[in-house]
Amino acid sequence: KITELLGIEAETVDLEEDNSDIAGMRILVAEDNDINWEIISMLLEMHEMQSERAVNGQAAVEMAKAGADKYDLIFMDIQMPVMNGLDATRAIRALDDPGAASIPIIAMTADAFSENVAECLAAGMNGHIAKPIDIKIVLKEIRRIKEAKK
Repeated sequence: KITELLGIEAETVDLEEDNSDIAGMRILVAEDNDINWEIISMLLEMHEMQSERAVNGQAAVEMAKAGADKYDLIFMDIQMPVMNGLDATRAIRALDDPGAASIPIIAMTADAFSENVAECLAAGMNGHIAKPIDIKIVLKEIRRIKEAKK
């Protein structure tokens, strides 16, 4: 192909694969579904980010108490046992530690209707990603959060 000869295609791929700006970020993933966890953790790892799993909202709240020093971002499933993602977000926002209470939280949900997005934002979330997740959207959200923290 002419694009290969000109090096245009290779350049585009290099830009997409340069994740040095987000490499090393520490992400808490609140996800009760094993397959969803495997997928997102693998995708984050492929882009040189570290992830830990909370199996439900209550576990996410407990883990978030470690504070902003431990996690740069939380991906929060909405439909989980024990405590759902909305209640977990509200509990995190109410924590005494200002660093922990302000960790950016992105909803991950199969419900992408505008009222669901509004409900997530009203609970204190910083964004929303529809499932099944698209890694390009995930990376875009991660970068948006990182830029907002500067």
